Amino acid sequence: MVAQTLFRDPDQIDVAGQIFDVAVNRLKRARRLTMRIDTHKCRIKISAPLHVDSSTIRAFLHRNQAWLQQQVATRPSTQVVQEGSTIPFRGQDYRVVIDPKAREICPNERGELVLPSRGEPVLRLQRYLIAQAGDDLRARAERLSAQLGLPFRSFRVRDTKTRWGSCSSRAGLNFCWRLIFAADWVREYVVAHEVAHLKHMDHSPAFWAQCAALCPDDLDIEAAKGVLRRDGNGWHALIFDGSAGR
Repeated sequence: MVAQTLFRDPDQIDVAGQIFDVAVNRLKRARRLTMRIDTHKCRIKISAPLHVDSSTIRAFLHRNQAWLQQQVATRPSTQVVQEGSTIPFRGQDYRVVIDPKAREICPNERGELVLPSRGEPVLRLQRYLIAQAGDDLRARAERLSAQLGLPFRSFRVRDTKTRWGSCSSRAGLNFCWRLIFAADWVREYVVAHEVAHLKHMDHSPAFWAQCAALCPDDLDIEAAKGVLRRDGNGWHALIFDGSAGR
């Protein structure tokens, strides 16, 4: 029975008293074992080269138990957004208010995000935030890529977990919609970072010089990175559809 288990990929693992589902993907392009954890959905994704066997996968999980436990301990619990919740929007905190008289979603000067009551207000709020992020990030990308003189070929906004943005070798820009929670200057840095990759597909000194040149003179890049490190996990912990733990 033990021998059979060793030859089967693990499908679950106990991390700090929580059961996590494990998904193993063997990929032709993979050169080494890598692992990602989604603490909100209790999932671990492992990418492995084609030749790696199940016993090696299990040993890899065992070696990384301490790291997994640290991720579970340091990432905030999920927050299901509902009426009365406080969420960030463009760097400011707003209280979610559902108003039967409201016709559209509107942030006001009292620090409220007012939602119409029809349909599913919180899901409507999520769609609103995604649309706001798409419009804001695209406008910044268009302005900065024009400044650089190198256009991007595609633009996408998704709910990425491990990267705030990316730039493909085919000049495709991708961003996490949850950046709309950040202050404008933080989003400006993230977009400048990815647009700079249109010219430098690395993190060389030339890249960082280009990134800095695209940012306003008074924008503190290290401070922007600090905001993402400090607040990013909390932004990812916001759940808009009541699906925490699924």
